[in-house]
Amino acid sequence: MSMPLRSPATSATHSPLGICDLLAPLGLEEFIGKHYGKSVFVEHRHDRDYYGGFVTLADLDSCLLAAAASPKTILQLVPPPGSSRSALPVQASAISKDRIYDAYLSGDTVRLIGVEHYWAPVASLAASMHDAFAATIGINIFLTPPRSQAFPLHFDLVDTFLIQVAGAKRWQIWEPTYEQPMETRLSQHHLPNVTVLDESKLKLCEDSLLEAGDILYMPRGFYHKGTTEDELSLHVTATVKQVYWLDLLQRAFEVAALDHVNLREALPPGFLGDPQVRQSLSQHFAGMLQSFCELASFDQGFDSFVEEEIRSQPFPPDGHFAVLPELEQLSAGSVVERRRGLACWVDFSPETASIHFGPNQVRGPLSLALAFQFVRDHPRFRVSEVPGALSLDSKVVLIRRLVREGLLRPVPSA
Repeated sequence: MSMPLRSPATSATHSPLGICDLLAPLGLEEFIGKHYGKSVFVEHRHDRDYYGGFVTLADLDSCLLAAAASPKTILQLVPPPGSSRSALPVQASAISKDRIYDAYLSGDTVRLIGVEHYWAPVASLAASMHDAFAATIGINIFLTPPRSQAFPLHFDLVDTFLIQVAGAKRWQIWEPTYEQPMETRLSQHHLPNVTVLDESKLKLCEDSLLEAGDILYMPRGFYHKGTTEDELSLHVTATVKQVYWLDLLQRAFEVAALDHVNLREALPPGFLGDPQVRQSLSQHFAGMLQSFCELASFDQGFDSFVEEEIRSQPFPPDGHFAVLPELEQLSAGSVVERRRGLACWVDFSPETASIHFGPNQVRGPLSLALAFQFVRDHPRFRVSEVPGALSLDSKVVLIRRLVREGLLRPVPSA
């Protein structure tokens, strides 16, 4: 049973950290245009309190308590490179606090994995990043003692944001030798053949000391390592697992196969070792590709992909219970916004329209289609702006319903 998401003690004075806070003063659009998936981005803020109310050193004991209530594998003690100690991840409940303290004092890095599942400020950031990048977000916490290092030189298969919340850590980053590596089953066997682990054979592109308040972003494939000097380091790593074209093509093939039996055929017996079977398959393969090109639909594959992604989105820990008692005060002049991390999609039947979000949906007569589409396409709006042949009172009733069901929340007046 998972521990409830914890709200920070400073929630009254700190708004939740979002992607725009990470990138400031650079805007999200400029970041995507210049750096996202392309190049390293570093922002030195010289403000050690910039991430106040997000995650602090004093929070770690509470984080460990929350982690211990989760059945997931979410704790790793990472010894410095060259150590004989194990770095296997285990359940947090399987390791006592004194062992964790001893490991840290012996030079090991304490790594909490999947913190977005049980720590509210982190979950809020993950929701904001999901909104921005339409990707799977994973968040880890790293506590590294002075004069130590966690992982040796390596590259990741996901884009990475390094958020320095306390202390300092030096990061050295080298150019990729294998562009855009993918996190797939086949890649696990291929990547060792293209990986270079000799720093002298790589091109250094960044050498930065991150201090509290700083941020560093690097795309997947960039080699890197991080080391502490005379002070400890507490940093949060937010990873971005993007959707590949490969994923969309695979989904389009699956959707096409649902209605076309030739795409559902099985490989014949003997395909593992019979040369004659291999030859016949080679000839048939070209025909299958031709069938796929003729039958596959971008719209059907894309819509199927989007629908599944939207259904999997959790509701964010944004204090929604505090909003529900105030529903009757929502009026035509109220401004509402979509909750962080929630996208939505709209579908129709001859008589009804539905708007879907997370595990929920709201269904109504077809006359609501225009209103639902407006809500889908506008992250923030005034209730009176909702289009369609609805009276003001009907618009208020509809938006109250979408707030109650969890898609929207009122924006507090300034």
